[in-house]
Amino acid sequence: MQHDGNGWVQCARGHRHWGRHGAAGLLLHAVDDVGAVRVLLQHRAAWSHHGDTWGLPGGARDSHEDVIAAALREAGEETALAAGALRVRHTFVDDHGGWSYTTVHADTPVPLATALNQESEALVWVPVDEVASLPLHPGFAATWPAVRAVPLVLLVDVANVVGARPDGWWRDRAGAAGRLLLELDALRAVTVPVPGGQPAVVGRVAAVLEGASVAAADPAWVQVDRTARGGHGDDAIVAAAAGLVGAGHSVLAVTADRGLRDRLRSLLPPPAAPLGVGGVVGVVGPRWLLDRLDHVDRP
Repeated sequence: MQHDGNGWVQCARGHRHWGRHGAAGLLLHAVDDVGAVRVLLQHRAAWSHHGDTWGLPGGARDSHEDVIAAALREAGEETALAAGALRVRHTFVDDHGGWSYTTVHADTPVPLATALNQESEALVWVPVDEVASLPLHPGFAATWPAVRAVPLVLLVDVANVVGARPDGWWRDRAGAAGRLLLELDALRAVTVPVPGGQPAVVGRVAAVLEGASVAAADPAWVQVDRTARGGHGDDAIVAAAAGLVGAGHSVLAVTADRGLRDRLRSLLPPPAAPLGVGGVVGVVGPRWLLDRLDHVDRP
């Protein structure tokens, strides 16, 4: 029944919560024009429970809904965002015993326009690194460290990845590299798994080309580094990784080249920190990337 979830309940911990069947909210990521990962936050109306705090668009789940449907419906009511413009990735459940709140992770390539309803003072696309500085809804503040996705720079050894896909790349290296670059363009703001298990959001993609592949056409969003004739692509990748690490970015490099992987891992501080700490490099093979590209969905 529509709206039969509205109402107060008490959980096993003795707390009072809104949502007779639990509640769900939408954690929506996007990437702005300068590569900053942002999340859509709601400044809650002063009259609401824990009013004048910041949290996720969301609310009570109805008895006939699953948590994803509930989060998308509530977010649509509170922001005017259409569910078809969003890509749902995974969920996180905060279970209080007899009541739970589910955070639904989703993304969209760029920040979308929104419209307020009476439950919001404002809707703002906030940089991920600034969320914790806001006066947050207590429930959101408690779960934010667990649900926060790491802004990530994906650094791609194009020649190595192209060579892992038997599609005739050796007949047209520039064409094969260009096709890969166009595919990489679709990873903007996509949530991906990384070593260590914490989710990450692709804020930038940097791709290094060498040899015949340097003639590949530029995509719209991927940052391309073309190695000068006679230069070595591995040196360019290590230099790019070192520069990004020095600027405090979390970097995930994609290559199967054993020597290059060892050089990249040498940038890890001792002892090796998990990806997600600014300035740390992780390394994955081409299959990891090709699996992401094979399954990426677009709004």
